[in-house]
Amino acid sequence: MRISHTESEFTRHKQGVSKPILMEKEVRAFLSAVLGENTKKTYTVGLQAFEEFMGKEISEIIEQRREDFKSDDIAVKRKLERRVEQFYTWLIKKRGLKESSAYAYLAAVKSIMSFFDINLKLRTRKPRYHSNDFVPSVEQLREIYECGDLLEKTLISLATNIPMRINDFNEIRKSDILPLLDAKDFPVWFEFETRKSKTPMPCFITEDTMTLLRKYIKTLRDDNEYLFQGRGKQKLNEDSINRIIKNLAEKADIDTLGKNVRFHMFRKVFISAARNMIGLSDDQIKMLTGKAVKQDMDPYYVNVKLRPWFIKVSDELNLTRRSTTNHEKLGQLEEAIAQLQRESRNWKTVAETLDKRNERLEHDFEELTKKFEDLKEFLVKDMDLPNVIKRYYRYETVIEAIKDEYPEVAEMLKELSKDE
Repeated sequence: MRISHTESEFTRHKQGVSKPILMEKEVRAFLSAVLGENTKKTYTVGLQAFEEFMGKEISEIIEQRREDFKSDDIAVKRKLERRVEQFYTWLIKKRGLKESSAYAYLAAVKSIMSFFDINLKLRTRKPRYHSNDFVPSVEQLREIYECGDLLEKTLISLATNIPMRINDFNEIRKSDILPLLDAKDFPVWFEFETRKSKTPMPCFITEDTMTLLRKYIKTLRDDNEYLFQGRGKQKLNEDSINRIIKNLAEKADIDTLGKNVRFHMFRKVFISAARNMIGLSDDQIKMLTGKAVKQDMDPYYVNVKLRPWFIKVSDELNLTRRSTTNHEKLGQLEEAIAQLQRESRNWKTVAETLDKRNERLEHDFEELTKKFEDLKEFLVKDMDLPNVIKRYYRYETVIEAIKDEYPEVAEMLKELSKDE
């Protein structure tokens, strides 16, 4: 009975215990040791396909490999390797798989052989990897975040802070967070050992994320130890997390360009920000993301302060506001624009007022000019004016009355008064 004919746990309902059944339990142990849920699914399907190609159960293939490996004949030792190469071609031509998918199935065969200490060399070259993952911009990440409820916002915000692989992220427990809830100095952090590289990773949490966590953690069930809870006492599985992110992207109407929307995008966004916006080195990024630093360099990194690096990256990836630097610049720019608009309105008002006053002044000047010309003409023609004025007024009174408004006339009257 092959893997494809059994349940996911490779159980058989037979009396007694036979060698193949024991081997199936060993296969189950191998799959249990695979960390990623999606990788485990790929390996299971790959081994099923290999059983179909070989016409044998995995247990028989492993036993045959053990026997072949004892031979001194190199052709016998390489027999399975040649079959694996043929399996790769079969997957592409008969099953219509892409090169990357076919190679993943080969990796399943190699991994299970390595698990049982039977070395298998893949002579098929690994195809060049072209990622089809959607990687959002910071603005798109903010739009995705805004569409979420409390659980979804907490997940998005924490994933932006902690650039873990998904199979590490959903292992975070309430006990990791509870001691940090009363913190006042941010970012706070806890340490987590990544399962793939066995590397201690500092998991920093910003104040904004902690504000969400304080509300979110009150909604969790007491009988489940995980921070992101699934059914019963289980953690929220990888498919559910990926589905949450995909649904939020659709809700935010983000154009994903037909690419896959999955949790790994947070890791890529963080690393891109660390490199492109902050200019961190490869080793600095590795220490912040739980990747293993090369062994020849690791002993030299002692008492490295990761907190300042994280603050710079998280400032660029802040989901509720723009980074401090950009935020201040934007605020200054907005204020400058507002000031210019206010001044523009004031100057417009002033200009309109000046135009009106100018029109009035021009009108008054024309009227005064006309009156002055009329007065001069009158004074020239009517030489009896001095006698008229003298009869009714004193020259000094008239001059005093008109000297400001009609200074030239006042001067003429002064001259006439002297002649008198």
